[in-house]
Amino acid sequence: MTDAASAPPRRYLAIWFPWLPSDRLRRQEQADAASPDEKDAQPLLPVVLVEKIKGALRLAAVDPAAARAGLSPGMTLADAQARTPDLRTVAHRPDLDDALLARIVEDFGRFSPMVCADAPHGLLLDITGCAHLFGGEAGLVRAAESRARRIGLAVRSALAGTPQAARALSRFGPGGVFAPGEDRAAVRRLPVAAMELPEKDEQALRRAGLKRIA
Repeated sequence: MTDAASAPPRRYLAIWFPWLPSDRLRRQEQADAASPDEKDAQPLLPVVLVEKIKGALRLAAVDPAAARAGLSPGMTLADAQARTPDLRTVAHRPDLDDALLARIVEDFGRFSPMVCADAPHGLLLDITGCAHLFGGEAGLVRAAESRARRIGLAVRSALAGTPQAARALSRFGPGGVFAPGEDRAAVRRLPVAAMELPEKDEQALRRAGLKRIA
Protein backbone atom coordinates (compact mmCIF):
# COMPACT_ATOMS: atom_id res chain seq x y z
CA MET A 1 0.00 0.00 0.00
CA THR A 2 1.36 3.45 -0.96
CA ASP A 3 2.31 5.68 1.95
CA ALA A 4 0.20 8.85 1.72
CA ALA A 5 3.19 10.89 2.85
CA SER A 6 5.20 9.70 -0.16
CA ALA A 7 2.43 10.22 -2.71
CA PRO A 8 3.03 12.97 -5.27
CA PRO A 9 1.28 16.28 -4.56
CA ARG A 10 -1.99 16.82 -6.39
CA ARG A 11 -1.72 19.00 -9.48
CA TYR A 12 -4.61 20.69 -11.27
CA LEU A 13 -4.84 22.31 -14.68
CA ALA A 14 -7.54 24.94 -15.25
CA ILE A 15 -8.27 25.74 -18.88
CA TRP A 16 -10.37 28.78 -19.74
CA PHE A 17 -11.85 29.66 -23.13
CA PRO A 18 -12.41 33.44 -22.71
CA TRP A 19 -14.20 33.92 -26.06
CA LEU A 20 -16.03 30.59 -26.28
CA PRO A 21 -19.43 31.95 -27.47
CA SER A 22 -17.94 34.04 -30.29
CA ASP A 23 -15.38 31.32 -31.12
CA ARG A 24 -18.23 28.81 -31.33
CA LEU A 25 -20.16 31.13 -33.66
CA ARG A 26 -17.15 31.60 -35.91
CA ARG A 27 -16.48 27.85 -36.02
CA GLN A 28 -20.07 27.18 -37.02
CA GLU A 29 -20.11 29.85 -39.70
CA GLN A 30 -16.86 28.58 -41.19
CA ALA A 31 -18.23 25.04 -41.24
CA ASP A 32 -21.41 26.26 -42.95
CA ALA A 33 -19.57 28.40 -45.54
CA ALA A 34 -20.59 27.49 -49.07
CA SER A 35 -17.21 28.21 -50.68
CA PRO A 36 -13.51 28.49 -49.71
CA ASP A 37 -13.70 32.25 -50.22
CA GLU A 38 -16.57 32.50 -47.75
CA LYS A 39 -14.77 30.23 -45.31
CA ASP A 40 -11.65 32.39 -45.32
CA ALA A 41 -13.51 35.70 -45.08
CA GLN A 42 -13.02 37.51 -41.78
CA PRO A 43 -15.89 39.36 -40.09
CA LEU A 44 -15.47 43.12 -40.46
CA LEU A 45 -17.67 44.24 -37.56
CA PRO A 46 -17.35 43.61 -33.83
CA VAL A 47 -19.72 40.82 -32.77
CA VAL A 48 -21.94 40.85 -29.68
CA LEU A 49 -24.22 38.04 -28.55
CA VAL A 50 -27.39 39.35 -26.96
CA GLU A 51 -30.17 38.07 -24.72
CA LYS A 52 -33.30 39.62 -23.23
CA ILE A 53 -33.14 40.19 -19.47
CA LYS A 54 -36.11 41.81 -17.73
CA GLY A 55 -37.37 43.24 -20.98
CA ALA A 56 -34.05 44.74 -22.08
CA LEU A 57 -31.59 43.37 -24.61
CA ARG A 58 -28.19 42.97 -22.99
CA LEU A 59 -24.82 41.69 -24.09
CA ALA A 60 -24.31 38.13 -22.93
CA ALA A 61 -20.91 37.78 -24.63
CA VAL A 62 -18.62 39.73 -26.93
CA ASP A 63 -15.81 38.91 -29.33
CA PRO A 64 -12.28 40.34 -28.96
CA ALA A 65 -12.98 43.20 -31.39
CA ALA A 66 -16.03 44.29 -29.37
CA ALA A 67 -14.03 44.05 -26.14
CA ARG A 68 -11.32 46.28 -27.63
CA ALA A 69 -14.07 48.79 -28.42
CA GLY A 70 -14.95 48.94 -24.72
CA LEU A 71 -18.00 46.66 -24.79
CA SER A 72 -18.55 44.03 -22.12
CA PRO A 73 -21.16 41.48 -21.01
CA GLY A 74 -24.01 42.98 -19.00
CA MET A 75 -24.12 46.21 -21.00
CA THR A 76 -27.44 47.04 -22.67
CA LEU A 77 -27.49 46.70 -26.43
CA ALA A 78 -28.63 50.33 -26.68
CA ASP A 79 -25.57 51.52 -24.76
CA ALA A 80 -23.29 49.29 -26.85
CA GLN A 81 -24.71 50.67 -30.08
CA ALA A 82 -24.34 54.23 -28.80
CA ARG A 83 -20.64 53.57 -28.19
CA THR A 84 -20.04 51.49 -31.30
CA PRO A 85 -22.76 52.02 -33.94
CA ASP A 86 -21.32 49.45 -36.34
CA LEU A 87 -22.02 46.21 -34.52
CA ARG A 88 -23.08 42.77 -35.59
CA THR A 89 -25.64 41.35 -33.14
CA VAL A 90 -26.37 37.65 -32.82
CA ALA A 91 -28.78 35.88 -30.49
CA HIS A 92 -27.02 34.27 -27.55
CA ARG A 93 -27.28 30.46 -27.56
CA PRO A 94 -25.94 29.18 -24.24
CA ASP A 95 -27.28 25.71 -25.08
CA LEU A 96 -24.92 25.52 -28.04
CA ASP A 97 -22.04 26.81 -25.91
CA ASP A 98 -22.75 24.10 -23.31
CA ALA A 99 -22.94 21.42 -25.99
CA LEU A 100 -19.57 22.49 -27.39
CA LEU A 101 -18.01 22.49 -23.92
CA ALA A 102 -19.36 18.97 -23.29
CA ARG A 103 -17.62 17.77 -26.46
CA ILE A 104 -14.41 19.48 -25.37
CA VAL A 105 -14.58 17.73 -21.98
CA GLU A 106 -14.74 14.38 -23.76
CA ASP A 107 -11.96 15.32 -26.16
CA PHE A 108 -9.63 16.54 -23.40
CA GLY A 109 -9.85 13.17 -21.71
CA ARG A 110 -6.70 12.49 -23.74
CA PHE A 111 -4.79 14.59 -21.18
CA SER A 112 -6.26 13.17 -17.97
CA PRO A 113 -8.93 10.62 -17.01
CA MET A 114 -10.21 13.18 -14.49
CA VAL A 115 -11.61 16.17 -16.39
CA CYS A 116 -14.82 18.14 -15.90
CA ALA A 117 -16.48 21.32 -17.09
CA ASP A 118 -15.73 24.40 -14.99
CA ALA A 119 -18.42 26.98 -15.70
CA PRO A 120 -18.41 29.37 -17.27
CA HIS A 121 -16.51 28.26 -20.35
CA GLY A 122 -13.70 26.30 -18.76
CA LEU A 123 -12.31 22.91 -17.85
CA LEU A 124 -10.61 21.53 -14.77
CA LEU A 125 -8.24 18.57 -15.03
CA ASP A 126 -6.57 16.62 -12.24
CA ILE A 127 -3.28 15.88 -14.00
CA THR A 128 -1.56 14.23 -11.02
CA GLY A 129 0.61 11.44 -12.42
CA CYS A 130 -0.14 12.35 -16.05
CA ALA A 131 2.52 14.93 -16.88
CA HIS A 132 5.32 12.45 -17.62
CA LEU A 133 3.33 11.22 -20.62
CA PHE A 134 3.83 14.64 -22.23
CA GLY A 135 7.43 15.27 -21.23
CA GLY A 136 6.54 17.10 -18.01
CA GLU A 137 4.02 19.65 -16.85
CA ALA A 138 5.05 22.35 -19.31
CA GLY A 139 4.74 19.83 -22.15
CA LEU A 140 1.25 18.82 -21.05
CA VAL A 141 0.14 22.46 -20.87
CA ARG A 142 1.56 23.16 -24.33
CA ALA A 143 -0.21 20.12 -25.75
CA ALA A 144 -3.55 21.08 -24.20
CA GLU A 145 -3.33 24.69 -25.39
CA SER A 146 -2.27 23.57 -28.87
CA ARG A 147 -5.25 21.21 -29.02
CA ALA A 148 -7.62 24.06 -28.10
CA ARG A 149 -6.19 26.35 -30.76
CA ARG A 150 -6.38 23.63 -33.41
CA ILE A 151 -10.12 23.39 -32.83
CA GLY A 152 -10.49 27.16 -33.11
CA LEU A 153 -10.62 28.28 -29.48
CA ALA A 154 -8.64 30.99 -27.76
CA VAL A 155 -7.32 29.63 -24.47
CA ARG A 156 -5.59 30.54 -21.24
CA SER A 157 -4.54 28.00 -18.64
CA ALA A 158 -2.86 27.69 -15.27
CA LEU A 159 -1.43 24.68 -13.44
CA ALA A 160 -1.33 24.79 -9.64
CA GLY A 161 -1.62 22.72 -6.50
CA THR A 162 -5.34 23.32 -5.88
CA PRO A 163 -8.29 23.64 -8.27
CA GLN A 164 -9.19 27.02 -6.78
CA ALA A 165 -5.71 28.46 -7.35
CA ALA A 166 -5.56 27.07 -10.90
CA ARG A 167 -8.95 28.59 -11.75
CA ALA A 168 -8.09 31.99 -10.27
CA LEU A 169 -4.69 32.15 -11.98
CA SER A 170 -6.12 31.20 -15.37
CA ARG A 171 -9.06 33.63 -15.29
CA PHE A 172 -7.64 36.59 -13.38
CA GLY A 173 -3.89 36.18 -13.76
CA PRO A 174 -1.38 35.57 -16.52
CA GLY A 175 -1.74 31.81 -16.49
CA GLY A 176 1.27 29.51 -16.54
CA VAL A 177 2.77 26.63 -14.59
CA PHE A 178 3.21 27.25 -10.87
CA ALA A 179 5.48 24.92 -8.92
CA PRO A 180 4.26 23.62 -5.55
CA GLY A 181 4.42 26.50 -3.11
CA GLU A 182 4.61 29.20 -5.78
CA ASP A 183 0.88 29.24 -6.49
CA ARG A 184 -0.05 30.61 -3.07
CA ALA A 185 2.15 33.68 -3.52
CA ALA A 186 0.87 34.16 -7.08
CA VAL A 187 -2.77 34.07 -5.93
CA ARG A 188 -2.06 36.71 -3.30
CA ARG A 189 -1.06 39.11 -6.09
CA LEU A 190 -4.39 38.71 -7.92
CA PRO A 191 -7.15 41.36 -7.78
CA VAL A 192 -9.98 40.83 -5.31
CA ALA A 193 -12.22 39.98 -8.28
CA ALA A 194 -10.42 36.61 -8.37
CA MET A 195 -12.30 35.66 -5.19
CA GLU A 196 -15.50 35.72 -7.32
CA LEU A 197 -17.59 37.10 -4.49
CA PRO A 198 -21.09 38.50 -4.98
CA GLU A 199 -20.89 41.95 -6.58
CA LYS A 200 -21.96 43.81 -3.44
CA ASP A 201 -19.25 42.09 -1.37
CA GLU A 202 -16.57 42.87 -3.95
CA GLN A 203 -17.67 46.50 -4.02
CA ALA A 204 -17.47 46.64 -0.23
CA LEU A 205 -13.88 45.40 -0.34
CA ARG A 206 -12.98 47.98 -2.96
CA ARG A 207 -14.58 50.78 -0.95
CA ALA A 208 -12.44 49.68 1.96
CA GLY A 209 -9.38 50.20 -0.24
CA LEU A 210 -8.61 46.51 -0.77
CA LYS A 211 -7.48 45.89 -4.33
CA ARG A 212 -5.58 42.60 -4.15
CA ILE A 213 -6.15 39.32 -2.34
CA ALA A 214 -3.01 39.82 -0.23
